[in-house]
Amino acid sequence: MSAIEERRLAASLRLLVAASRELATSFDYAQTLTAVGRLIVPEFADGFSVEVDEGEIRTTLARTGRVGPGAHAYPLVARGKDLGVMRVAGATASSDAESGLEVWEELALRVAVSVDAAQVYTREHHVADTLQRALLPERLPVDDRLAFDAAYLPGAQEAIVGGDWYDAFRLPDGRIAFSIGDVAGHGLRAAIVMGEVRQAFRAAALNPNSPSLVLERANTIVNMRANPVMVTAMFGIVDPREGTVTYASAGHPAPVLALPCGSVQVLPKDGVPLGIVDAIDASDWTFTLPPGALFAVYTDGLIEYSRDVLDGERRLLEAVREGVARHDAEPARALVQRVFARTENTDDVATLTVSAADVRGTSFSFTFTALPLAVPLVRRSLERFAEQLGLDADHRFSLLTASGEAIANAVEHAYLGPPGIVRVHATLLDQTLLVTVEDDGKWKPAQRRDERGRGLPLMRALMDGVEIRTHQARTEVRLTMALHAGRVPA
Repeated sequence: MSAIEERRLAASLRLLVAASRELATSFDYAQTLTAVGRLIVPEFADGFSVEVDEGEIRTTLARTGRVGPGAHAYPLVARGKDLGVMRVAGATASSDAESGLEVWEELALRVAVSVDAAQVYTREHHVADTLQRALLPERLPVDDRLAFDAAYLPGAQEAIVGGDWYDAFRLPDGRIAFSIGDVAGHGLRAAIVMGEVRQAFRAAALNPNSPSLVLERANTIVNMRANPVMVTAMFGIVDPREGTVTYASAGHPAPVLALPCGSVQVLPKDGVPLGIVDAIDASDWTFTLPPGALFAVYTDGLIEYSRDVLDGERRLLEAVREGVARHDAEPARALVQRVFARTENTDDVATLTVSAADVRGTSFSFTFTALPLAVPLVRRSLERFAEQLGLDADHRFSLLTASGEAIANAVEHAYLGPPGIVRVHATLLDQTLLVTVEDDGKWKPAQRRDERGRGLPLMRALMDGVEIRTHQARTEVRLTMALHAGRVPA
């Protein structure tokens, strides 16, 4: 082979490599073929075009330079199907007889494979997207006290649609169940698994003893598949009458509770994803949604759109806090818009929110799992209730300090094993404010520390009455504060 032939062969190989690289960058073949045309014209040919059959219509997807009647036509064939034709006019690169390299035939083959793959992707994406959207609920439950909102945002990049979902439906007893989750992987298979798991939650929820039990049943169904797939999920039950939400998590991102005062708390989570082990060991967590509060659950696309997950979580909390302050009419949609106001979402995102109506009353209730992180939530909610009653600063201080001591004691001492439930209730009766802190545990002994043992004397010093009622499986602390004329509004 002469030096000229070697240089020509090397140039042809560089063209094929560069064209293959462009064809692999995207499933948008109109874009990639235009880029290939710029590689060819004018260095290797005077003109280049690709025509593809789309249904019964042949469409020119790319044209670079002059492609006249004398251009050579190369059929585009992939998997035995005629897809169209590639035309090259005034080619300077040609077939090399000695090396056996047919440059334009080889390029036509690579173009055909790329076009065929893009068409397969488009069909699968359409089917998966249609199936996924069909499985999402058309309407969310409507309630006088709680408002449900949801948003689904496909990934901005070209990954095939994923297995993210949200769901909410009313149970026969009037409570409202919800689920949210993310099936590992993308495409039609993920959408099908998503539909199976979502329906498994609905079936298991018809007789729910606890959200964690519903997750265990769903895990059994996922493990029964011939090819199990990992699924992160959360299932919960909202009680509109009590204003509480009880949920369990299977390896899913933690929910967020935002109060109208601007306090935002990441709530607990545990459990491993579905489809990995026989038992996910999830716990039930319960929290009240006080008036004006917002509860939000979401899939990981809302926080993992960059390599900095901590920054994603920070932006999420800021977006939730801003949404509560602005009283968004559609909080889930507004939340997604705020998070992605300055960046693209790289993955699908599903979000579900529950908003509590901001109503005033003469009573206050907060039920929660006995965890230290819940104490500030209860205190801030109780403080807002006291402000709405019109209590002055001194009496608010007395109320919050004494109640805080009783609540902290119940959280720390009531339960020997896993944390149980603590209930706080405040009621204005005539001119007396009654606060009760109740638990269902058998108190563990207090550890001896210099700073301990002052809670009860402090409560008695700040309140007009303190009473501790101990039952066989329940302890109740009753605090009373006399409210005279001028301490509450008439």
